[in-house]
Amino acid sequence: MWKVKVLIQFILSKIPLGEKINHGFQKMNGSHDEQTIRGKIITLAETMAKINEHVPLEGATVVEIGTGWVPISSLLFYLMGAKVCHTYDHVPHVRYQLMQMLLRSIEGQQKELSKITSISHEVLATRLARLTEAANLEEYFTKANIIYHAPGDGAATGLEDKSVDLVYSNAVLEHVPKKVVYGVTMECKRILKKSGVAYHLIGLHDHYADFDKRISKVNFLKYSERVWSFFVKNKISYHNRLREKQFLDIIKECGGKVVWQENKVNPDDIDLLKTMKIAGTFQEMSPEELAIYKTELISTFS
Repeated sequence: MWKVKVLIQFILSKIPLGEKINHGFQKMNGSHDEQTIRGKIITLAETMAKINEHVPLEGATVVEIGTGWVPISSLLFYLMGAKVCHTYDHVPHVRYQLMQMLLRSIEGQQKELSKITSISHEVLATRLARLTEAANLEEYFTKANIIYHAPGDGAATGLEDKSVDLVYSNAVLEHVPKKVVYGVTMECKRILKKSGVAYHLIGLHDHYADFDKRISKVNFLKYSERVWSFFVKNKISYHNRLREKQFLDIIKECGGKVVWQENKVNPDDIDLLKTMKIAGTFQEMSPEELAIYKTELISTFS
């Protein structure tokens, strides 16, 4: 079942309008429906509250890498009081209709958001009211203190040295080449203030396991780099398969220091990896290292 999806995405990556067709499939699967967005708002608000313990978001200058189709994080930064959020994406995905749907979803969850973020209901209501006046996407961005760079490059932001309080990405760094991870990390080092931090949530699991429950989160580690690169490393389905240890090494090599991290492991995957035939350089890591399927990292470069 998952192999069919690999083949479809492979074909779409080779044809004109393939990305647009793939987005149509995502919409059919409910990736951007209102119920899904509502769930993501709460999860991301919890992330914002966690980040706020390391760097105050009120009055902060934020860089977000990977805006996506629905700019939930960008809007939450505004509600948390950020001075400005520079958000970067390789193509302009955001649509006015999706922004309206996002705003409706947030308006319906103000009480819960206030509890999670410790922002008073009155402040949230005031900031949301400002957005209801927006007549188009550009006005939304202006009123929410969002500067949308699309097409843009999170590894070359064009911002001044030591001018940013937070660099943020969520489920992005697993979808870019290793050299881009290095580029983003070096850009963090350049633009972050001495007191600034970089937060990255990275999905380390085989994403096809979300689609096909019959395979494990470590299934993709059995395939050679040659096979994986040919079928999966394309503009539709790119996943670099880097493990947590490799991301930590990159941060260290670029002069950074991880000050907080949290990861998740499925114990069954550890057992599976002990008997599974593992490809290439993955053999150099322990089952415990390979089985980490999600990591959150906060690093500094002072």
